[in-house]
Amino acid sequence: MFISINHIPVAAGREADFEKMFRERERAVEDEPGFLSLDVLKPGSRMLMGGQMESAGNEYQVLTRWQDEKAFRNWVHSDAFKKAHSREFDATIFAGRSYLTLHPAVEGVSASAEPAKA
Repeated sequence: MFISINHIPVAAGREADFEKMFRERERAVEDEPGFLSLDVLKPGSRMLMGGQMESAGNEYQVLTRWQDEKAFRNWVHSDAFKKAHSREFDATIFAGRSYLTLHPAVEGVSASAEPAKA
């Protein structure tokens, strides 16, 4: 499995606008070969060693899972990707530039479809 995380800094007070924009996006990625899932994560908290909590800022994360890196790279170089990322948007929603982190998975576990038997 291969995971891409898009880190998107959103301006304070513009969270609802960002979420609306994302809900109304092109959904082309969902039909892409090798695509497994997408999650949009709201800004959360960091738990430091010892259990102390602190704000993680106002950065949304868009996590996509792929069968492999080749499937992800095929998506990024596809016409569907260009179309999905070509629409105009209100740049004041953002508090800076987004960036990607790319992660080959070492191990992954999913919840069982059937409950464990006692």
